[in-house]
Amino acid sequence: MKDRTRDPMLKTTARSLALVDQIRKCGGAKLPQLADDLSLAKSTVYKHAMTLYEHGYLVKEDDYYYIGPKFLSLGEHARSRKPGYQIADKAVRELTDATDEEVDFVIEDHGRIITISESYHKWVKYPGEGESNRYRARMGTYYPMHATATGKAILAALPRARVEAILDRWGLPAKTDNTITARRDFFEELDRITERGYAVDDEEFADGLRSVGMAVTRPDGTIIGAMSVSGPSYRVTGEVLEQGIIPELERTVESFERRLAKNRPDES
Repeated sequence: MKDRTRDPMLKTTARSLALVDQIRKCGGAKLPQLADDLSLAKSTVYKHAMTLYEHGYLVKEDDYYYIGPKFLSLGEHARSRKPGYQIADKAVRELTDATDEEVDFVIEDHGRIITISESYHKWVKYPGEGESNRYRARMGTYYPMHATATGKAILAALPRARVEAILDRWGLPAKTDNTITARRDFFEELDRITERGYAVDDEEFADGLRSVGMAVTRPDGTIIGAMSVSGPSYRVTGEVLEQGIIPELERTVESFERRLAKNRPDES
């Protein structure tokens, strides 16, 4: 008789995590709503919610459950646990000073990218002050790889089989009219990125936003993440990219990688 591969995941843990995701998605929710959204009995949801609450992962205000501050502690640990990620903070600040534009450093996580370091240019308007809200990156926010400069830069450096697996999972959904949504066209785009060494998001993720990104690699060639410079398309023109931003991005990534080389591979 052949051994059957068992599912290594615990359903109870998966339900707790689904509960957390749903509360985050809703920005806070009551038990009846969560039970309906997750198709679970109210008593089951209550047990999961109370367990998370008692361990500090949820807070309760009136009848609503919210994400607890313990996740902030865990998130900061994840963001800064490697020296390579700490090096990114300095590189991001340097590139922001050099370009006067928004700079982000992202890493790949389960086929998406997540921002772990960011710095905004001096023209950024904060919430409630204008249109810049629509293109500001958010620390800890996930973004699709196929529609972003950093995501495409990372994909271009990955093995073809890995890229295929990511596209199988997440697809190529259109974010704007400029998003590449055909797989053949997308692989041709990755070939162009490999040839020139950087990726451009030309209003593919958000209308009015243009970005350029480069992968950051360790000495052994493995990818640690990617850096990008972003700004409104009326300011970040093709000439500005070619003559100003791309050379500064290349210099910063080269400096970043030299610093990485000074750390042991298992530390960066």
